[in-house]
Amino acid sequence: MTSRFNHERLRLSGEAERVVASVKFPNDSGWFSGHFPGNPIVPGVALLAVVAEAVSEWECSEGRSLTITGVRRVRFRLPVRPDDEVTLEAIRMPKKEGSAYVFNVYLAGENACSGVLTYR
Repeated sequence: MTSRFNHERLRLSGEAERVVASVKFPNDSGWFSGHFPGNPIVPGVALLAVVAEAVSEWECSEGRSLTITGVRRVRFRLPVRPDDEVTLEAIRMPKKEGSAYVFNVYLAGENACSGVLTYR
């Protein structure tokens, strides 16, 4: 997946059921355009985009493809600012519970964002 916004390459690691990645949003990233002048904050949609990208890349590296169908139960708890590095963890739910990854995005060990990413 190619992002039209500038963020450093995701570093992926993981197991069959778990994806871990980290990303840093440089100060000159397009995500900060207008969000907010004088007090830049990574938009929530950017955090969701890197989660989706990490999960998609991981699935592709395992020879599987998926289509993201939605996000639910999303909570934003901490602001992420330019040059902050975040670590994300996404855990695949058992199929009996539906096709989904439960995810958390951490900033300096604190939960900045969490939710459920659904796919088919």
